[in-house]
Amino acid sequence: MRAGLVHLYPGPWRARYGEEMRALLGSAPGRRRDVIDLLRGALDAWLHPATPSRVPAIAALIGGGLWTMAAAGVVGQPVPPDWPGYLAEIVLVALAAASLLLVATLGCALRAGNSGGHAMRVGSALTAVGFVAWIAALVVAAAGQTDAATLAAAQTMAMIGATLVGIVLVREGDWPIGGLVIIGSVAMPVPWTTGWLVFGGAWTAIGVLLAVTWSRGRTIGGLPA
Repeated sequence: MRAGLVHLYPGPWRARYGEEMRALLGSAPGRRRDVIDLLRGALDAWLHPATPSRVPAIAALIGGGLWTMAAAGVVGQPVPPDWPGYLAEIVLVALAAASLLLVATLGCALRAGNSGGHAMRVGSALTAVGFVAWIAALVVAAAGQTDAATLAAAQTMAMIGATLVGIVLVREGDWPIGGLVIIGSVAMPVPWTTGWLVFGGAWTAIGVLLAVTWSRGRTIGGLPA
């Protein structure tokens, strides 16, 4: 049973360490904590891969692009809509963008690894709760039951969490990504529709930087990532 848990680890990890791990498990006596340790190790291997995942880059590029499109539609209106500024025709685009940017923001948070500490855990939790609430509010808006106050509050919570993620990334020396996360997150809640363009542009730039990072580190010791 213990050896079977090795299949829960990512493919690149198994290719590099799988046989060694199976041999170790086969030669060592079983302990009660082995299953827990293996499950914890598998989770850590997925959350902190040896090479960056392409998923956050793709999510940031598409999410940032979609949000920029939605923002351009709002900014181009002769009369700006009331805050928080959503038009009926962009709600579905905003919903798709917010869902993708949740993935992108949490992907950025994982860049800090274990060094992010308590501040990163708090930032990630606020980001997750805020984005989920924001997405839920957008779903309700798409159904024609717009609640502007709830929408604005959820969006602001998501941006507070993302700002904290950015601050921790900057503190850990990941300043290009962290700085752009902060810029986009601070601009988004400002009651000025041009801030939406800043938000979308920042996440598009983050997507480009993440894609470059992935392309540079997509191999591990000559093995495909």
